[in-house]
Amino acid sequence: MARHGVLLGALAVLASCNKPKAEEPVPVNEPIGLTISGFNYTDLYIDHFSVNGNGGGNVYVSSPTSGGGGFTCCASWFTNMTVPMRVEVVWTRDRNRWCTKVVETTGPTPANPSHLAVHFFPDGRIEAELTEDPPKMKLRLESAGPLQRKTSGNTVTDERTARCQDGRP
Repeated sequence: MARHGVLLGALAVLASCNKPKAEEPVPVNEPIGLTISGFNYTDLYIDHFSVNGNGGGNVYVSSPTSGGGGFTCCASWFTNMTVPMRVEVVWTRDRNRWCTKVVETTGPTPANPSHLAVHFFPDGRIEAELTEDPPKMKLRLESAGPLQRKTSGNTVTDERTARCQDGRP
């Protein structure tokens, strides 16, 4: 008889594991980790970039089929943040000269953001966007290879559009 009671108790515990849990409200200031990705539409390779101090990795020159970068983890997002959100983007092309620019996120903010994409444009503009799904390229440009857009005559506008200095900021 005692064995049947133990068996019934064990079955009750196992059955309760399969019950769907009630939706718990998200705490007001709950942190969410956003995957960072970079898109480089400029003429030259970006050796490293970061968003608010969180590493975004390196970003090759984009091609018609690739934005140039991968995905890294993570930038922080809090459920109570107001948008547009201001982020500090720091980057280098050679690990000697570092540039810094504060930008605001663009576009509509999704209900459940999971990605923070940083787009480096040829005119020096930088856009940061929040997306639920993996972000998409905004420009499709030809390139001579992963390190440069053209075989010669490559230029960048970092010095004109951002605060740049020798050594890491």
